[in-house]
Amino acid sequence: MLSSRINKLINELGRLSVDLAVIVPGPNFRYLVGSYIETFERFGALIICMNNGAYALILPRLDEGKARATGLPYIVYGDEEGPLGAIRAFVTNNCGVVRRVGLEGRATLNYLWTMRKVIGEFNDYPVDDLLMSMRISKDDDELRSIERAVRAIENGIRAARESIKPGMTETEIAKLVSSAISDAGAEPKDVLVQSGPNSVIPHWMPSRRRIEVGDVIVIDVTATYNDYYGDLTRTLVIGDPPSEFWRVYDLVRRAHDEAIASIREGVTGSYVDSIARRVITEGGYGQYFIHRTGHGIGLEVHEEPFISQSYGKPLPRGSAFTIEPGIYLPGRFGVRLESNVVIRLDGRVEVLDNYWPDVIIKA
Repeated sequence: MLSSRINKLINELGRLSVDLAVIVPGPNFRYLVGSYIETFERFGALIICMNNGAYALILPRLDEGKARATGLPYIVYGDEEGPLGAIRAFVTNNCGVVRRVGLEGRATLNYLWTMRKVIGEFNDYPVDDLLMSMRISKDDDELRSIERAVRAIENGIRAARESIKPGMTETEIAKLVSSAISDAGAEPKDVLVQSGPNSVIPHWMPSRRRIEVGDVIVIDVTATYNDYYGDLTRTLVIGDPPSEFWRVYDLVRRAHDEAIASIREGVTGSYVDSIARRVITEGGYGQYFIHRTGHGIGLEVHEEPFISQSYGKPLPRGSAFTIEPGIYLPGRFGVRLESNVVIRLDGRVEVLDNYWPDVIIKA
């Protein structure tokens, strides 16, 4: 599987006249290598030569155990010698003349400088779009990992829904969610609990604010399983809801549902966004829908495809993404509802989450 991904990348890079590619630790590295290997300030990369199709991990010696576990060819170097000799030996033996080097946007200047010390001057070529075009269509194993992450998040939101009471802090609720996700075998990532006036701030992080009767509570949770993300949001109220709440909630839920109903292979992200945006705008709250309708999920929590006004690309089979319309009334409350949707490899559209708790929590 991993070698087939690397070989596909080699074929694509060859058509672009790239002579050598450097893939640094991060999601693309994980996709090609099968694991995250974080080398921090030390040089670490998957280096690929198009001249003969050779590739190898170049890593610090302290990561040799991780390199061996990948099953891929590797060269390690010690701190006392640095990476230049290892890189030079591999490039000299495999790459031939190097005029064009494929680099990711996340590669730091240090990677650029290091490669120039070995190769000399070269033209750099961005490979992010190519790698994302490979990652955007997930195979069945990848989609199963996303689904496992979603199930764990549902357990976390359920645990919060069953425990919330006046006087608890946002942070205490977030801990409950994280614990339940861990118990389900996934890894909690960002657990956002946004209560009362904080519910109008979409990326508010949990604070020591205490929950009060009448608060709207937005719970937005990401978690990973086998490094693949799920991302869900539910909105709750403790006690009697504020005026206008149900009108806003029902409008957001309708935007959510109609956007999902519009999804099929080949429609654009901008089209799906327009469906959700039309519902909210016609309902009189368009100015309070302040973000895109959704984003892709996979090895990154935000990746292609984007469900936004500017994303004109078609949604392919194997893609996974969120649908999360929201309305935020300054100084009052916010409502956001988020599901995870996949277009299966056979073209079926499926919503991965199914936990929709009662909105009202008795005080």
